[in-house]
Amino acid sequence: MNENTDIVNEEYIKETIDDLYMVFLINNQKYALSSKYIIEIIGMLPITQVPFIPSYIKGIINLRSTIIPVIDARMRFGIEPIDYNERTCIIIIEKGEDKVGLIVDAVNEVINILPEQSMKMNSKESDIDENFIKGVSQINGETQLILDCDALIEIVEGIKDGINE
Repeated sequence: MNENTDIVNEEYIKETIDDLYMVFLINNQKYALSSKYIIEIIGMLPITQVPFIPSYIKGIINLRSTIIPVIDARMRFGIEPIDYNERTCIIIIEKGEDKVGLIVDAVNEVINILPEQSMKMNSKESDIDENFIKGVSQINGETQLILDCDALIEIVEGIKDGINE
């Protein structure tokens, strides 16, 4: 193989990874997160509550000596909380050095969502804190709400900084 082929292969792999999404359920609605942000999916761990943080941030977990804030997706999206069960899991997402755990009802599948298969959501700059939906896709007759990982991570950046001081 030559250098040009390697560059083409790297670009193809990057584009393919950019189109992969983890689909999970919250209250029987399908949501999708870009796989490029997901570092792992774990079962429920003991969560240490932290005082004076919003109730949708359940607390922190210690994952292999890394402290990670955990958001209950149901509560953050204004959906009635439920008791966690054997399907409940935490999706660990990462951007740069920031990590966040997202508690979801169940992980469903990994799918390919091509740019032409999704519609972007329009949001005003002032709504960024409240709008985690980046787009919508419909594949095989099923609708997935595509979440904005950047917005999810921004929620806990300040809180995590306060915890780690």
